[in-house]
Amino acid sequence: MKSPILLILLAFSTSGIAQNSENEIVEVAKKRQLSSYEIVVAPNPSPNFVVVSAPEGAICIVHSSSGTYVGTWEIRGEGLQLDELGSGVFIAQITYGGEAITKRFVIL
Repeated sequence: MKSPILLILLAFSTSGIAQNSENEIVEVAKKRQLSSYEIVVAPNPSPNFVVVSAPEGAICIVHSSSGTYVGTWEIRGEGLQLDELGSGVFIAQITYGGEAITKRFVIL
């Protein structure tokens, strides 16, 4: 017969495994949800502005290629038009549902 302490330890160890598996399933589901959206930064390259097309409510954080913070915007309606950035290479990090996708774009 197994001791009560062994049974308690076994119960705790298996519940931790189930919890980790459940968290991994949730994380994979979030990544699939974000990847199901077509996130586009276009035109790329652009002579003066780009439009970020992503799910409404997504957050877009833009940095220059040197790492300088440019700004943060929330995607609304048909997307986000980024103008007045000047020329250069930029990185847009689009976050939605706790997951992020990074896109690079160029303004000539």
